[in-house]
Amino acid sequence: MALILGQPISLTGNVTTLQWIKPGFEAETEAALGYHRGRLAQGYWIMLLKQLPGPGQFTFDGTTLNSGGRTGLPAATQAADHLRPKVHDQILAQRGAAGYADLQARVLTNVQVQGEHRIAKVLPGTRHDAAMAPNQQYPAGGGGLQWVITAPGLPFLAAAEVRADGTVAIPGRIFDLKTGDYAVRAALRQYLMQA
Repeated sequence: MALILGQPISLTGNVTTLQWIKPGFEAETEAALGYHRGRLAQGYWIMLLKQLPGPGQFTFDGTTLNSGGRTGLPAATQAADHLRPKVHDQILAQRGAAGYADLQARVLTNVQVQGEHRIAKVLPGTRHDAAMAPNQQYPAGGGGLQWVITAPGLPFLAAAEVRADGTVAIPGRIFDLKTGDYAVRAALRQYLMQA
C-alpha cells in the first residue's frame, strides 16, 4: 500500500482515538495501544478518519486492554490466544443484533471527526510478526477505544509520517521532535486534531 502525505486512502481494521497516539513519546504510545516495546521505533503513519462510520461499518473490539479484541490477557501461543472469547461475540450474545446496532448508533454520538477523540489508526513500519507470541507482540494496552472498521471505502487521511529519526512529516512541513520544543509539539498536535 503506497501512502502519500495528505492524500485519502480507504482502510479497514483496528482503530482507536487520537488521544492515545503521542508522536515523540513512542514508548507511551506502544504501551497505550498494546504494542510490544520498540514496535514503533522504525517509524509509523498516523491515519485519521475523515467521516464517522455508520453502525454497520464497524464492530466493537473492546479496548486496547483487550489484545486482538478478546477478553483476558493474551496467550503464549496463537492457538491458546484464539480460545479467548471475542468482545464482539459477547456483546452480540448479550444484546442481540438489534441491541448491538443500537449500541453502535449510541456510541457514535460521542465520537468526533476532529479533536482528541477522533478515530485514528496507526500503521507501524514494523509489521505483524507471525512468529512472535501474542503475549509478547500485543501485551495489554492502556484501555483506549478499540473498534474494527469492517466496511471498505471509509476515507482515512494519511496525516503524518512519524520517522525513526525523530521527525514527523505532514503535508508541507517537517516537525523535529528531538528538540523537545513545546511549541513544535503543540503545533503538531493542533494539526492532528484539525486535519
